[in-house]
This record gives sequence, C-alpha cells and structure tokens, in this order.
Amino acid sequence: HEQLNVPIEAIPLGIPSPAPEAARVCILDSGLNANHPLLKTAIADSESYIADQGVDDESGHGTAVAGIALYGDIEACVAANFWQPQFWLYNGKVMYLDQQTGETRFDEKTIERTLTEAVEYFAGELGCRIFNVSLGNANAPYDGRHIRGIAYVLDKLAREYDALFIVSAGNFNGSDNPPVPQTSWRDEYPHYLMNEASVIIDPAPALNVITVGSLARHNAHIDEQRYPEINALSPASEDQPSPFTRHGPSINKALKPDLMAAGGNRASPLRQDDKQWKNEERGMGVLTLNHQFVGGTLLNETSGTSFAAPYITHLAGRLLNEYPQASANMLRAILVNHANLPDQCVTAFAEDWRTSYKKAKGTTHRELPREVAGYGKIDEEALYRSSDNVVVLMAEESIGNNAHQFFELPLPESYLRSERSLREVRITLAYTPPVRTTRLDYIATKISYRLVKATSLADVERRFNHDTQQETESMKEYDRGRTITADTRNKGTVQSSVWQFKQGNPVQKWFVVVTRQDKDWGSLSPCLDQESYALVVTVADQENQQAQLYNEIQLRIQAQERVRARIG
Repeated sequence: HEQLNVPIEAIPLGIPSPAPEAARVCILDSGLNANHPLLKTAIADSESYIADQGVDDESGHGTAVAGIALYGDIEACVAANFWQPQFWLYNGKVMYLDQQTGETRFDEKTIERTLTEAVEYFAGELGCRIFNVSLGNANAPYDGRHIRGIAYVLDKLAREYDALFIVSAGNFNGSDNPPVPQTSWRDEYPHYLMNEASVIIDPAPALNVITVGSLARHNAHIDEQRYPEINALSPASEDQPSPFTRHGPSINKALKPDLMAAGGNRASPLRQDDKQWKNEERGMGVLTLNHQFVGGTLLNETSGTSFAAPYITHLAGRLLNEYPQASANMLRAILVNHANLPDQCVTAFAEDWRTSYKKAKGTTHRELPREVAGYGKIDEEALYRSSDNVVVLMAEESIGNNAHQFFELPLPESYLRSERSLREVRITLAYTPPVRTTRLDYIATKISYRLVKATSLADVERRFNHDTQQETESMKEYDRGRTITADTRNKGTVQSSVWQFKQGNPVQKWFVVVTRQDKDWGSLSPCLDQESYALVVTVADQENQQAQLYNEIQLRIQAQERVRARIG
C-alpha cells in the first residue's frame, strides 16, 4: 500500500536519459504515456499502427509493461528510490482499448501484418534489437500441430532481423466447457496448470523467441493483510507457478515456456458460489507504472504473464549494453544459461504425479514441472559477470550441413581434481532456423550439441561419422548428473542442460560437439551454407574457497591460441 502511494514529490528530480549508444528496446503494445515522470527521459520514438489513434496508452497495459521493461524490479527501485534508465524505449502501438468491454485488444485479421510493419520500421530503420510482445490470442490455443499465426510471423522476423522477441505465455482465466476449475483456484491448484484448456496460446509456441511464464511473488491477498485470521486464499506461494500461467510444450514437444519471472498471483473469493473463476488479485500482483498518474498514483499493481515477459526484456536490454555486438542467438543463450528451475516449482506438483508423468507413454523422461516452467528463473547475480569460481565462456560460430564442430572445454586440472566437492558445468546453444508452416517439418535445419568425455580431440573426431545425415550414436552424451536429457532439450532452438559432479578425473577431457542436419526440403531449402549459432558454457567450482578458476581458464585459452597460431 505504501509503495503504491509514493507521491510524485518523492521521485528524484532530473532522472537521466540513457547513454546515447545504449541498447534500443521496442515495446509492441497498447502505446505508452510518454509524459510519465519515470518514462519520459527514456522514450526515443513512437509510432501508432492503430487507425485514427495516437501513440498514447488508453488502457494502461503498454505503460505497465514498459515500466517493468525499463526498471525491472520496481519494488526494489521504490525501496531504494533509485531510478536509472539503462536503455532506450521505442513505442509501437499495435493494440487498443475496447471501450465497450474495457479490455486491451488487437485486430486478429490484421495483427500479423501490423507486427511485420512495426518490426520493419523499428528494427529495419531504427536499429531496435529487442522487442517485448506481451499479447496473446485466446482464440488460438496451440493445437499440437503446426505453428501458425503470430508465432509463425515472429519466427520469420527473428531470423530476418536478428531480433530477440520476448513474448508472454498467455493467461488462463478459467474454462466453462468443461468447467476448470470446478470449485476454486486454490483447491484445484496446481492440477489445472496442466489441463488441456490451459495450453499456451499464439504467439507463445514460437520457437525462435523467448516465451515467458509467470511465477508468484506475493501470496497475501488484501483481505488477508487486513484480517490476519483469514489465510491461504491464494493457491501459489513465492516462486511457484502463478495460477493463471499456461503450459507447453510447443511443436514436436519443444519446451515452452522457456523462462519464468514474477507476474503475480490470484486468490479464491471468500464466498465461492458461482465465483470459482473470479480473479481476486489485490495485494498479490507486481508493482509497475500507472498510465493515469495525473490526479492518481505514479504506480499501479497488476498480474499476468504480460508483466512477467518484460522482466526478461529488462535483463536482455542490460545484457545488450554489456555485449552490444551480441546476436539474438547469443542473448537467448546467455539468458537461458543462467536459469534454474526453482525448488518451489518442483514441489508444487505432488511427487507421485511427477513420477507417473515421467514414466507415462508420450511423456517418458520428461519432467512435469518443466512443461509449465521451462528452464526456470534467471539467477541475476551470475548473469552479468564471471568470478574467481564461476566462469562464463561464449562463442558465436557457424556450421555447414551434415557437419560436426568440436569444442574442448578449457578445464584446468585443479577443477577436474579427484577430491570430492560439488562442481557444475552448464551448456546452452541457441540458433534461429528458417521456418515454414506448410512443411511437415516446421524448421528447415536442426543444430544440437552433446557433451562427451575422451582422452583427446583426435579420439572424439574418430568416433563421429561425418558422412551421414542421420544423427550418429557413435559416441553417446555423458549423462551422469545431467538435469535435462538431450532428447528433451534438442526439440527447441534454445537448448540447455546442467551437469553436476563431485569427483573429477584430471586425465579426461570434456568436449562439446555441435552437429547440424538439414531437413529434406529439396531445392526449396532456405538454409544458408553456413548457419549461425551461439554457444554459452558456465563452469562453476563454488565449494572451492581457493578457486582461481577465472585465471586458470584464461591461461589455458591463451595457450590454446598460441598452439593454433603456430599451426596456422
């Protein structure tokens, strides 16, 4: 309540603009109120794609999304009274306020053309690299077959403009045929999270984007805050999936959503008769900006996956400032590489349900929580820098068809020591394939990786067959301590797994083998001779108080470069 009512006089005067060369992030939404005191110094350009309407935000949706995209955790900003825009916001109005229903809408008949036109302008002419698209078509739930509609358009645009699109998974507000939930959100949580009615909606199934689902942050409804004797009205606790978030997977069972972020919560009403779908959210949402601040408050509270997505957009914008030459593939790979599935997401689902799901026909070896939460929540502390005992390695490469590329991980002997202590290697690959919704195979090429161990690079090369289009099993992936199977992660265009181990072997070397295999599209194949991808590896030795991992890996890389220079 106190944060919602922060007076304008408490906001520091002269909030600075971002640096001229800062990243450019476009919000494709219901417009922005550019005169908001917390936005106005960061807005660079605006364009309306709604006939006979200006660029201002009548519904409040776009301004709320933009506030989170620009500042991230607004609760933390309020607590510190620190407001520092780090990148430029561009405003593309593609939705409008329906005056009859009070809802934010877009024209289903023209939205694909509208988005294409907007991206052509903001990416093609103004150089925007990151787009937040917090919209969804509830009339187009993913049917398990081909990807169409907005998702298909975004998949094409992502490749054409090397742009990162961050989209919301969509909100599930109940179903009446059959009724879901039947009695209350609380009593039937989390079962309806996996109900057929709560599947992701267009454009969330898109493969070349980051799809974001919602986690709960607060779980005390306004009534509970006022009356302590009332408790447990809300289904979800902190870092559990929000009751309204939707589940995947996408085409060919690719993991969706990719990531999760705080998007709010909801509660069951005190009297549930005929109100099982009523949304009670006061006191449990996320804090953001109020578009009607004149005569009102600067800030507002709201819930939805629409407001989880811009949090990831905020992190991506800061990453692009750190690595201004990074491709969209690299941004996706870095973000997902720093994600972990919260324990609360796992325990939200009963153990016997998780076990039976993993053994059931059609979902064998798949983890139930990941169908809702994907790769999980980003660890921000590790996102932007390496340390003495956590090192991030990055590479942007390209690969030809039916080829393998080999990366030896520069792991020092001190890291591969035989003494017992927990260590971790996480590997993420991202690529942006051509897509075609009229083909049996939606994507034209498949790039994947596997982690293997051997005594030498020559040994690894000998055991991979370069002459076949079929994926070789000549050397299986190392699977001990692995979080996600190769079969599960390889369905998507961003692929990540984590390996944990307690005892190493200094004699063994670790290799990442990247493989490309095009689909049989004949002479119509739109693939390039060399297809680009990004590879990110994090090496962690966090239990070693004497670790000098950063320096040791740096020295090994320098030694490898000297060897390559002599060979060249």
